[in-house]
Amino acid sequence: RDAGAPFDDEDADIILRSSDLVDFRVHKLFLSKASLVFQDMIRLQAHGPLSSTYPDAALSPTGLPIVPLLGEPARAVDMLLRFCYISLLPTPSTLEDIQLAFHLGDKFQMPHVLSAAKNSILAQMESGILPADRVFAFGWLHRQRDIVLAAASHPSREPLLADLPYPEYELIPALALHKLLAYRRQ
Repeated sequence: RDAGAPFDDEDADIILRSSDLVDFRVHKLFLSKASLVFQDMIRLQAHGPLSSTYPDAALSPTGLPIVPLLGEPARAVDMLLRFCYISLLPTPSTLEDIQLAFHLGDKFQMPHVLSAAKNSILAQMESGILPADRVFAFGWLHRQRDIVLAAASHPSREPLLADLPYPEYELIPALALHKLLAYRRQ
């Protein structure tokens, strides 16, 4: 099935297919300017058939290359493409969206996506939407030193590690919590 507007351009020159089989008709130029991964893919395609680089690639009935983005559902591909098209830039507003933006920014080598996700999570911490302890764990998981330091030094309104209710704490080492406690005791 087709993704629909704004990813249904008749003059598109490539189709990206999500893991749940949604087709996004887009432009290589936007992809290659926004992502080093797409830039490399398109450069490789210029030197031979796409199928030699991406064995699962196919051609649409209209002759457009179809590139499957394995492991990325339509929701993720939609967000990814909105970051590629400057006029559609999303602002990740939930922790789930921020996590997805970090994943996509890292996977597709898009520094501006990582920057938008960082700004969103720090803004949510500053406004009290996300607790600093949870942001600390998120930063640790994503190896984002600036987020870890901002969260560790944030004057939290909640008792330090009160109940450890956050799922992120199941994924970070005890050493990370020890470092947070030691830092805040200083």
